[in-house]
Amino acid sequence: MRRLRRVYFDGELLPVIELDENQSRKLKTVLRAEQGDIVEVLTSEYLAEGEIYIAGKRGVQVRILKSRPVIKPDYKFTAYQCIAKREYMDFIIEKYSELGVTDIVPVISSRSLDSLKSSAYERYVQIAKEAAMQCEREVVANILPVQKIERLKPIGEENILFHERLGENSMPKIISRNVSMIIGPEGGFTDKEYNYLINAGFKPYTPIDTILKAETAAVLFAGMIRLSLNG
Repeated sequence: MRRLRRVYFDGELLPVIELDENQSRKLKTVLRAEQGDIVEVLTSEYLAEGEIYIAGKRGVQVRILKSRPVIKPDYKFTAYQCIAKREYMDFIIEKYSELGVTDIVPVISSRSLDSLKSSAYERYVQIAKEAAMQCEREVVANILPVQKIERLKPIGEENILFHERLGENSMPKIISRNVSMIIGPEGGFTDKEYNYLINAGFKPYTPIDTILKAETAAVLFAGMIRLSLNG
């Protein structure tokens, strides 16, 4: 059975909705949808099916046929991610969203990028939405405000710091449904930052004996935690 084309809608789910320029263009030019086609519309609270009512030059309107509340995950998984260069950070945001991370916090450390433009933040939000729709997740990862590492206070009941130099391999045994992890920048954390994070409540682990690039570590360790949450 062919899956329905899916778009994201930021507004209130009214009987007839008008998609913004980006989603209208996606439906018409990327997904090749036409007037009369049935599509899925995802919002922050609902997943709906609707019929394309108008598909003109000015935009696309959809008549909602039915809807239900989105199925929210039974866990909270927060990823604190030190800000990487654009192409790497975009990749990380996409994969976090695909893997079911619920909240993403960009972090500034001494070896990361030292700022985050509003345009980059908006791009992260859009990437998270597109990734969720691509893999048919019903809840989009929240992109939270940037934090400086020296002010970071983890919010999980279990807070995990993956570190490459503990001397022996160790794996976290996750029990809680509220977990956070932090992934450092290229070059890792300074000793001062590492000590601060431990004192703030993170527990260090070294699952493998290989030094990984930041984007590789992000995907690998987020996947490991998601598997534990599924178990």
